[in-house]
Amino acid sequence: MSRSSAPGSKGWLAYYGGLVQACARRIGNRADAEDVAHDAVESLLRADSSVALQARRFLLQAAGHRAIDAWRRRERLVHVSWDAVPESEHPAAAGADPDAAVRASQLADALAAALAELPEKCRHAFMLNRIEGWTQQEIAAQMGLSTNMVERYVMRAAQHVRERLEGER
Repeated sequence: MSRSSAPGSKGWLAYYGGLVQACARRIGNRADAEDVAHDAVESLLRADSSVALQARRFLLQAAGHRAIDAWRRRERLVHVSWDAVPESEHPAAAGADPDAAVRASQLADALAAALAELPEKCRHAFMLNRIEGWTQQEIAAQMGLSTNMVERYVMRAAQHVRERLEGER
């Protein structure tokens, strides 16, 4: 049995070996698991003492959240600017349907109208997230908001746009 998981150990160190193993099973990569476990322990050490008393549960939950964050960062699609796509590959130009350009233009106008109906901060957060590809943390730092507020703005805007564009399809 390793020293870090000895039965008599106290505090977060008693759970570190098991935490790394649990993360490695979940992530499938020992090096990434160690990074996630390190971040979780760092959060525990920065937390107040009442959290540290429930170290095992806190560490597993924090590691799980960080594993999800790491997965999302890896899986995030690369953003390609509309201007970077050659005109021959634009969806309206690629199809043989002569009405495609008109429908695309109408959809773009409807999207612009739906976005114009939103409050400025909500619209700005949505455009940075969904159109420019920024993360919610990046938007929060740029706009001076909390990440939760940015998440609410983006969700509210997405729902609003979805409702407005349902009739446009």
